[in-house]
Parts: sequence; C-alpha cells; structure tokens
Amino acid sequence: MTKQTQIKTMPAVHVHMEGLTAFFRAVWSVTASQITLPCPSYSNLLGLISACAGRVVRPSDTRIGFEFGHTSEGEEMERTNRFELSGNHLKEHWKGQGVLYRQIHFKPRLDLYLTNLDLADAFDNPVATPCMGRSQDICWITKVETVKLTAVESGKIGSTLISSRLIKGYLSPEIVRCAEWFENEGQGRVRNVGAVGLYQAIPPSDNDNGVRVNKRISNLYHPSNMPDIDDVIYLHEWTKPTIRLPPKKRKSI
Repeated sequence: MTKQTQIKTMPAVHVHMEGLTAFFRAVWSVTASQITLPCPSYSNLLGLISACAGRVVRPSDTRIGFEFGHTSEGEEMERTNRFELSGNHLKEHWKGQGVLYRQIHFKPRLDLYLTNLDLADAFDNPVATPCMGRSQDICWITKVETVKLTAVESGKIGSTLISSRLIKGYLSPEIVRCAEWFENEGQGRVRNVGAVGLYQAIPPSDNDNGVRVNKRISNLYHPSNMPDIDDVIYLHEWTKPTIRLPPKKRKSI
C-alpha cells in the first residue's frame, strides 16, 4: 500500500446477510433448467436494498461493493406462475402454472459495502423482508456496522462482479452480460433497462477461507473489518448517466 493510497479513505456501511437459498437468474436462461449467476448482479442488489429501505434506491444514491459466498450449489424443482405480455402490460399466461428446474446456491452469505451511511437504518429497521433473488430466498441480517474503506492499488478479491472495462484480458471464465439497474415506475408495466455491460464474475467459494484472486485494477478498497491487509473489495462505479431520462417527444409540424 503506497503513501498516496493510505490518505484516500471513506466511511461505509457494512451489512452481513445469510440465508438458506439464493437464485440470481442468468438473462440467457429462460426455458428448461434455469441457471443462476455465480453471484448477484448490481440490479439484484439495488432491489434488495430498495426492499429494506421501503423506497426505490437508485445508482445515484450509493456505490456498492460486495462479496458473495455459499456452501454448495444444486438443482431444485419449482412450480411457477407464468405471465405473458399484452401490449405494455403483463397478464397471466393462458396455460396457467408451469414447472421449472433451477440451479440455486445453498446457504448463501453476502457482505454489502455501501457508501451512503443513511442506508444503515434500512437494515437496522427493514421495511420488507430481504431476499437473495426470489421471494422465497429469504435471508436474515446478522450485522450492520460502519467501517472505513482505504483505497489500494492491488489486493486479493473474493467473489464479486467486476466491470470488464477495468480488466485487461480475463480474470475469470464467468463472463456475464447484464443490466446495472432497471427503472420500474409504472406498476404492471415492463421495466425500462438501464445501462448494460460486460462483467467478469469471480465464483463463490464453498467456505469462509476460500481462494481469493490477486488483482491490480482501479476501485479497490481495503475495509477496516477485514483482518488481512491484502484482502480488498471492488467498489463499483456506475456507468454514467446513472439514470436514463425518457426520450423527448418530437414536436408535430
């Protein structure tokens, strides 16, 4: 750690969560056995934070860093409600319920780091039940604390999702293309997609002492609650603009 990076610090909220199951659907997995992402996407995390806060939390509200872990992965069978698109609205599918096989994470663990300190209250007093993916993937909050993040030039990263813009070559074979966020202001209407990008996912380890990846990229920070000085998190920097404005209507001539 250089003298310059030691000076650059910021406070953040650290939230630790645990659950029984987690599922983060890959956008290319629609039919047959649905595949889960190796770790949550940033749109997943914004939804989780919004549920706890009882309001829409947008990219402009906070930066997010995270680490994800699990005990194992497996497949389960689930009966689902199906919908179809009718104009701009969703309605129940005429065939009724369906059956899906899903790949899920068992006993997931999630460590969130948020730069907006006001969001601590959302986890001390959550408005809705936090879930890691589906409504049945209920998780419990075991710790909410304030930590200090110190900028570093390199370090060992755990399971997370890193923008490919920051990486030269390949860090992981898990390449994910997904949306950073969605706008869902109209009830019953299809969501508007925010910025879409390529990410490299570091897969989760099956225990708390799993292998970490040593990398030199920007936006790395060492949290004060991590005992090993070489352990770092990637603090995501949102694509600008963080909120896409609706297109302007053309004036009639």
